[in-house]
Amino acid sequence: MPDFRQGLSEVIKASWFSLEAGVYVYCRVQEVNHPEKHLMIVRDGEEITVVTREENLTLLGSYEANNEKWRLLNIRCGNPFYCPGFIATITTGMAEEGIDIVITSSFSNDLVMVMEKDLEQGTNILKEMGFTLK
Repeated sequence: MPDFRQGLSEVIKASWFSLEAGVYVYCRVQEVNHPEKHLMIVRDGEEITVVTREENLTLLGSYEANNEKWRLLNIRCGNPFYCPGFIATITTGMAEEGIDIVITSSFSNDLVMVMEKDLEQGTNILKEMGFTLK
């Protein structure tokens, strides 16, 4: 069985990340107003979660918010969908430094939410791994 790590460092070198503007909040809502204004809407059968910028909270109506403020690191993989260990490397690197993250993947990006207080350390970890900040 081939070692997945052989190509991983090359994929990371071909990958980059950006720090997206804004501060994000995780909220539980009863209904979603203005879905186009929010980063993510997740319906899991028990509840609806909205991840949105602070300035969009007034659009939600009634909500329950997580206390933490989050920043978005948007990672573009150099070989999306075909890089075993890519997400595991990111999450392990953050966990080893005591950073709690939330990660979601879209079709083209891996969205890493980092608590605002850990933003500088989180970006430094990605750079040390070999990611380029754009």
